Amino acid sequence: MPETSSVARRYAAGIFQLAQEEKSIDTWRAELAKLDELLHDDVLVAAFKNPAVGVGRRMELAQLLKPELRPETENLLRLLVEHYRTAEIHRIREEFERLADEASGILHATVTTAIELEGDDRRHYEQALARKLGRKVNVEFRTDPAVVGGAAIQIGDHLVDGTVRTQLARLRQELLS
Repeated sequence: MPETSSVARRYAAGIFQLAQEEKSIDTWRAELAKLDELLHDDVLVAAFKNPAVGVGRRMELAQLLKPELRPETENLLRLLVEHYRTAEIHRIREEFERLADEASGILHATVTTAIELEGDDRRHYEQALARKLGRKVNVEFRTDPAVVGGAAIQIGDHLVDGTVRTQLARLRQELLS
């Protein structure tokens, strides 16, 4: 998953603030999902990548294909089209989801291991993290053969790196010192 851009964070924060004020977080979740799907339509993606297609024409195309959207969501769509930010919608949606989960007390963690983890191992990590942190944790699992063994756990800005790769790098550094 690509890193969230500052643009996506700003849009998501604005939408989240509005959703909190309106007490409509779940509604916005659904609307952003529709918008994400719409803006990944092959026809729109191709048109939006074409510099010859102006903002007016982009809006017309989006209006032709758009699902039933609330006026607030249509305004967001218009902003994204006018500022050439439609490619950011997926990251905006992900960041909004993260903010909404965080407000609900749900943490997001990424566990990176050398091999693909199966169901029982995944549940073990999820339960251990929830127990340790005292909160519900949504875990994304990634594989990276370069870690060799062990796991790296990222929760927000906090990283716990228990990978063999890191241990070997530390040992190498100590030997060179």
